[in-house]
Amino acid sequence: MEIWKEISKEFIAKDYYSIKLVNGEENGLNIELISRNHNYLLKFGVVLAVRMLDEGIVQKKIYDGDDVERFKKDNFQNVIYEVTGGEFREKIESVADGFLEAYNLKHYVIITQNYNIDIIAICEPEIVKLT
Repeated sequence: MEIWKEISKEFIAKDYYSIKLVNGEENGLNIELISRNHNYLLKFGVVLAVRMLDEGIVQKKIYDGDDVERFKKDNFQNVIYEVTGGEFREKIESVADGFLEAYNLKHYVIITQNYNIDIIAICEPEIVKLT
């Protein structure tokens, strides 16, 4: 069963965010959260896997557990969550065939009104308030 923990709830203001996602070898994964009133940059560095789904198709069987249902009922008041026991992390570990056992992997989910983004990272993200 998945356990979801809110990350940076007090730091990232509740708002309707669009995103700008840039990923590459030089700077790793950077996700900008953009709204009329707030702008944040989430810097993940090098990540091992990213899954981005349009919010409209994420209806069931992607996330499972009481935690996600609780946050869903409250319309996901936070933007970023750390997930333990998540299906995506398990899938990535299974295809890596033991290669990732040396890492203390982190599974994050970013929820906006348009996208659900799963991230498998080695480090916690740096979160910067831009405006």
